[in-house]
Amino acid sequence: MDSKGVLMTSPMNTYLEEKLKKHFKLFKLWTFEDKRKFFNDYNDFIRAVACNSGRAGLDKIDLVKCKEKGIQVTNTPDVLTDDVADAAIGLMLAVLRRLRISGRSVGIIGLGRIGMAVAKRAEAFGCFISYRSGAEIPNTKYKGALVDESELVSALLEEGLAGAGLDVFEHEPQVPEELFGLENVVLLPHAASGTEESRKATADIVIENLEACFLNKPLLTPVV
Repeated sequence: MDSKGVLMTSPMNTYLEEKLKKHFKLFKLWTFEDKRKFFNDYNDFIRAVACNSGRAGLDKIDLVKCKEKGIQVTNTPDVLTDDVADAAIGLMLAVLRRLRISGRSVGIIGLGRIGMAVAKRAEAFGCFISYRSGAEIPNTKYKGALVDESELVSALLEEGLAGAGLDVFEHEPQVPEELFGLENVVLLPHAASGTEESRKATADIVIENLEACFLNKPLLTPVV
């Protein structure tokens, strides 16, 4: 299967890179200075693209167009859920280190796999859970809520909010300057899922999806 060309758009983790090199012909886009020449030279050899959310998460991919063109898209669901949920609770505890988390109101933006895992953990502390998602989630007792970054900063500066623990920001890698001087704010560099276990599990799913694709077998985690 090593004749199948796979393009990696940016550096990820060593484990994934080694697995890709072992199973396929790997092209690392960032090592080519002239990107236009690279695509002209190797366009016919590349059969798949491996990328991370920084370069091309699902929100940056035109899934409708991919479906029209017969391009298969996969993701790596669930493998990050526990690590990210644990980090979210850890941030809450860090922010509230001078206060009690028990009984607090907790707002969750996006009640998907990770959001639900956070809710379950916070619920164990007796917290009141509210959420904002693309659609109402059935079979939950949680209520609707919405936060945007500028309003969050204003609420923190005006002491209308007890604190905030943040791992993701609206305009990464930029972070609002006002947050750095606040003692009731804890910041992480979008690293909640960056554990060895999660990255290895993610890499394994990438490899298994690529092998299934090249062998014309059903994909493990198809999106379209």
